[in-house]
Amino acid sequence: TCGGPYATIYEVAASTNNGKESNGSSKVQPPLAARQVYCDVDDGETFYTCAFGGRGVGSPVGYSAVGVAEEECGDNNANNGHQTNKIIHFGDSKHQEQNQYNSKRPAKRQKQSEAQSYIQPHTKSSHSTFLLPYSAGQNGPPLLCLAGTRGIIKVIDTYRRSLFMTLSGHGNDITDLKFSPANEWLLLSSSKDESIRLWNLQRGVNVAIFMGHNGHRGQILSVAWHLSGTKFASCGMDNMVKLWKVLDDNKEKGKDGPVETALRKSFNVTPDGWSDQNNIGQEEVRQTKQFDTLFQQFPYFSTNKVHKDYVDCVQFVGDLILSKSVSNKVVLWKPLFGNEEDSESTIYSTQRVPSSILFLREFKLDHCGSWYVRFESPPPYHQVLALGNQKGEVKVWHLGGNEEGDSGCHPNQKYFCNLTTSGWFGGGAASNEQSTVRMVAFNPHGSNLVAVRDDSTVWMWDAA
Repeated sequence: TCGGPYATIYEVAASTNNGKESNGSSKVQPPLAARQVYCDVDDGETFYTCAFGGRGVGSPVGYSAVGVAEEECGDNNANNGHQTNKIIHFGDSKHQEQNQYNSKRPAKRQKQSEAQSYIQPHTKSSHSTFLLPYSAGQNGPPLLCLAGTRGIIKVIDTYRRSLFMTLSGHGNDITDLKFSPANEWLLLSSSKDESIRLWNLQRGVNVAIFMGHNGHRGQILSVAWHLSGTKFASCGMDNMVKLWKVLDDNKEKGKDGPVETALRKSFNVTPDGWSDQNNIGQEEVRQTKQFDTLFQQFPYFSTNKVHKDYVDCVQFVGDLILSKSVSNKVVLWKPLFGNEEDSESTIYSTQRVPSSILFLREFKLDHCGSWYVRFESPPPYHQVLALGNQKGEVKVWHLGGNEEGDSGCHPNQKYFCNLTTSGWFGGGAASNEQSTVRMVAFNPHGSNLVAVRDDSTVWMWDAA
């Protein structure tokens, strides 16, 4: 989770039987325990989105953490005897050094060693190299990507607990980050600068920028990959939903599409000062290969016929689309192709962009007029849909038929489960005040549902 300048990594405990641990003791492990807390020290940074992807390089000899300082977070009484969490700081080293002695946080700060403040590169001859986040047979933990108001993607190695690299390019707030389900190194980012960027995290390369003549004309709020990883959807404050191709599925001409060609070239790039692990120890290090970022101005589908206000969340359900606006409903619809009379024209191409849709059904939810509230339908089967509202409720719908024989084909589908986030939690603390459930997410197995409220509380339910 992320919020403000902080990001927190939690460990989800396995279900226990009768309130006891597997060894038979009466001590109960908390179902959701914070294990790492990161704090960005850059002025004005507020994280809006986070995502896991790629793979860390582990802990190679000769490297130490970048700008790491630890301080106690909370106290033993608040944690009920559990392990005390640590806050790990990262960001500009000079800024961090100044703030060591001017922290407004009441927690105690441990002394930071000089070795922790700077990168300690592996050197050979006169070369200073930095390992790429890749090696043969890489099996490290995934990297954590964070982004927000500064428009910079910050990549954290959770194994070494350090800032690994930053990806710069966006000219305004970053609103969403999504890794490809088909390639863990490919990252999409959307921004208020009306652009979407495709990154090759393995090489630190901005592969393509999706914006321009037929792109969005307002802040882009959400992006979503197709399960195949060949295309993605985007939506924003221009009331539009657009579909873009990454891999061309039309091989009749025997040529790859422009984005696919750029992707292939990006895996052959070695940024300046970086090196493959296999090259460490050699006298010669491969020099920079210039990479020209591709500009893609034309989606293969674009429509404003689903919503009459800005669209803040979108997701593929197979080849269908789920999208949400601020009108208290989520709409399931199908993009239609081949109707040239109902298409958008462009002065740069004779090809018209399809815009027709087929409405399938809608999922209504009261008190959901706030923007930037996210739903989720867990892949690959997309059997259910979850969404929160301003009253702290989480509704769950069947997208298709249910176990009772309901075909699920009614155009106005009703929710079958209502979860509330008011009550008691955390050692007797009360949470009776209503707060907007901003985002929901299922774990990869679909067995747990997590909701995050505006009051910084995290709620989890067993969904099995």
